Amino acid sequence: MMHRRDDHLAGHAIAKPIIKKMHWPYPVVWIVPLLAAVAAGFYFRDYLMNRGPQITLTFNDGSGLKEGETKVMHLGVPIGEVTSVELSHDHASVLVHVRLQKSQDAFAREGALYWIVRPEISLGGISGLNTVLSGPFIDSTPGNGGAATDFTGLEKAPETLEPGLRIVLHGQRLEHVQPESLVYYRGIQVGMVQSIVLNPNADGVDFHVFIQHRYEPLVRNNSEFWVVNGFDVKAGLLSGVQMKVDSLRAIISGGITFNSPDDKLGQPVSDGAEFALYDEPKKEWLNWAPKIHISADDSQSNGDEPNGPTGQDALNSAIKSK
Repeated sequence: MMHRRDDHLAGHAIAKPIIKKMHWPYPVVWIVPLLAAVAAGFYFRDYLMNRGPQITLTFNDGSGLKEGETKVMHLGVPIGEVTSVELSHDHASVLVHVRLQKSQDAFAREGALYWIVRPEISLGGISGLNTVLSGPFIDSTPGNGGAATDFTGLEKAPETLEPGLRIVLHGQRLEHVQPESLVYYRGIQVGMVQSIVLNPNADGVDFHVFIQHRYEPLVRNNSEFWVVNGFDVKAGLLSGVQMKVDSLRAIISGGITFNSPDDKLGQPVSDGAEFALYDEPKKEWLNWAPKIHISADDSQSNGDEPNGPTGQDALNSAIKSK
């Protein structure tokens, strides 16, 4: 029986297992991370190419500035972004680190100015309303000096950005005038008081005044300046009480006005010219009506020739004829 079984098994070949080597699908498995690495490389390259210099701004107050959100602007165009905000080592100021965009190297040079724009209501008006919802931003002007990385921020926008005339008025005391009080010519705003300080001898007050560029020719070397009180009350036995009330702003903040002689018009002045500031005008100052040509203003153009007669000239002639 055993031989028959062995003979039966010998007639059939014993099956052998088939073993195949397994190959990892390299093209499929590695294609995704490879593409991710290539994309990351291009992104990092673009990041380095578009990244400008890093600068540090020092401010007294960093309220509202946020990392990765607050923009640095120039003429309404973003030029950089705040990367971090921290206190200085002495805890007396705020250090704002900013990354500028590529090709904005002019803002990393000496002479560049930075200030924070926030909503502000003052005697000079209302400003920064666009930051009520969006939050404050940092405004700037470029520099033209050597490369720099550290800047001291301004408390407010620099007043030197606007072209114009800057003069100094010397008064005896501070009365009815304060910083941001307006300067008038014939009732029209032509400038503003920028700052008020004691003179070097402390025996008077110096008023630093800015006159808008268009109205620079109105200031002559023999011009007279006096204070606008807001209220002007006169009383007489026959005339009774006469009261003149100027604009509400003049009542609150005061102001300054001026005029020049019409019989002998003086020469134009340059920055730094000095004048006396009087508490009230002489009677003849109010009657002066010099003809001084100023540049055209489209918002006030009436089609008259610059040197031709105007309605105001006719009115002045009528008053003189009386």
